[in-house]
Amino acid sequence: MNNRPKSAFTLIELLVVIAIIAILSAILFPVFARVREMARRTACSSNLHQLGQGMMMYLQDTDERFPVADFSDNLLNFPPPIHHVSLKTVLDPYVRNVEVWRCPTMRAQPNRAAEYPTDYNYLCVHGWAALPFFSGFDNDTEGVCSHPLASISRSSEKPMIICDGLGEHVGLTTEQVFNNGMGGVLGAQNVLYVDGHIKLTPGDYRKIVSLYQIPNN
Repeated sequence: MNNRPKSAFTLIELLVVIAIIAILSAILFPVFARVREMARRTACSSNLHQLGQGMMMYLQDTDERFPVADFSDNLLNFPPPIHHVSLKTVLDPYVRNVEVWRCPTMRAQPNRAAEYPTDYNYLCVHGWAALPFFSGFDNDTEGVCSHPLASISRSSEKPMIICDGLGEHVGLTTEQVFNNGMGGVLGAQNVLYVDGHIKLTPGDYRKIVSLYQIPNN
């Protein structure tokens, strides 16, 4: 009969194992979060690509003139809806998949869907110009709304459709970037430009908004 004592973890060994698991978790969880956000950002860029294709088909049917539609179709009245038609309404005949309008990063926010039917905005600055502190916005010289495609000579610099997040793709919130717009807090916005390229464009709030005011010519 074997009377040798059974081996078992000592308290110190158990604590060492727990400490190792904690260290590995601290290392791996941020990595997993970054990988998850990279996947979400890729999906957002894919959405913008499909919206860009839809816009190109729309332009082919309208003598290459951009549609008239509100900047956003959010339910917060900011900026105010001037045209009472959203870009989604305009492009629905060309973009059949409703998921294209939903950025997975933005949809991860609690209650987002209740106030934002879609997560992408259109560079029509009529609504912005209606706000006193954005009265310098001028769609005739800065927006793409209602303009012929040929009139946008700076097409590689001019945003056309933008993801609504100012910082979510880089680990911040839109509120953090907005509230510190003059304080150098760097966010980034995923942008589809008129020439069709898509770029996660970095900058603080002031720089990002200034993209909307780049002259068309």
